[in-house]
Amino acid sequence: MQFKVPQKIDIEDRILGPLTMIQIVYTAVGAGAGYIILSAISGIVGWIFALPIFLLTFFVVFVKINGQSFGLFLRNLATYMSNPKTRLWRKGDNNIRVEIYHPQITKAADPYANKHYSRADIEKLANIIDSRGKNNPPAVN
Repeated sequence: MQFKVPQKIDIEDRILGPLTMIQIVYTAVGAGAGYIILSAISGIVGWIFALPIFLLTFFVVFVKINGQSFGLFLRNLATYMSNPKTRLWRKGDNNIRVEIYHPQITKAADPYANKHYSRADIEKLANIIDSRGKNNPPAVN
């Protein structure tokens, strides 16, 4: 049996032209708030207070930044600005602060610095290397 699989289920439905339901609500709230301010305060002072509300409403409804809505962008910006910039690792309910530091590196003492090898020891080692570890030493001319 074949079934139709729904496609594009993460896209919101368009209600009025290109606007979704949430965009219509944002527009109504922003326009209503601006209208109330213009009705309550007359003249240029009313426009000084209402214009930022109209602009914010326009940006929230129509502007997208990097593929995300302006409202989501503002929320992410507020979260970023309010959270501390230090990274903490939280395992379960424990709060453990992780600090990264560079430890002091001390030079390890060379264990062979004071050892002296005789000529016979060096020749024996050379014969082992030349014979590749076999028991038959190479012929000496």
